[in-house]
Amino acid sequence: MKLVIYTALFADESLPIAEVGRFFPFTHEKDDVKYIAFTNREDLKSDFWEVRHVGVQEDYSFRMMSRFHKWNPAKIDLPEHTHSLWMDSQCYFKFEPKAIIKHYLGDKYHTAIHHHTDLVSAYVEGMVTSYVYNNDKPEIVNRQLEKYYSNGFPYNYDHYETGIIIRKNSKDAYELSADVFIELELHSIRDQLSTPYVIWSRRKDGDEGILTIRESFTAHKGQNPLPKSTIFFTEPKPSKELKEDLTKR
Repeated sequence: MKLVIYTALFADESLPIAEVGRFFPFTHEKDDVKYIAFTNREDLKSDFWEVRHVGVQEDYSFRMMSRFHKWNPAKIDLPEHTHSLWMDSQCYFKFEPKAIIKHYLGDKYHTAIHHHTDLVSAYVEGMVTSYVYNNDKPEIVNRQLEKYYSNGFPYNYDHYETGIIIRKNSKDAYELSADVFIELELHSIRDQLSTPYVIWSRRKDGDEGILTIRESFTAHKGQNPLPKSTIFFTEPKPSKELKEDLTKR
């Protein structure tokens, strides 16, 4: 397995570095895993990650630049790999990532994304996004969800936390990701609205290679809306089966 783990952090140059964040090192050895971090900030450095400084596209916000890298692994300059693992820049794994990928993807799946532990559906996410935390304009979110509803997207369909995305380097995985990004360009920048719809649509059309991870993930430190300096730590709470599998490796 050739694994690349990548992340992105884009922010205004005028913001103090303490408010922007940093790239967190993992707790295990790097081995032969490549760690790539994309950013527009020249002052973001890391002894662990290979930091790649890139410019911001003229018609993209900082958030959209992060989304572009997150959902377009085939269009960014990643090293040669068989598998990739996207992580939001505020997250880290405590377990050896190759073991996690082998456990979840195996030979059957091309993509694995974690089930949301708090919000039950994209429709609920839309209300929270637009009316509680003001993460996007209600008219944009409502128009998006009305489209999904008219297309038959179920109210209680699986909802996803997209801070961690596990992929094989495959046509199906990249097509799924590209479909999500198309929705982001058409509608809300909140990818947790578009991801479940895209997964539902692809499964409906016969794609059986998408895994919903059911083990619990937890996000700590603070309550929303979070101050800019707040740090998320995301780690899996594995099932008994996963614990046994990880112990063997």
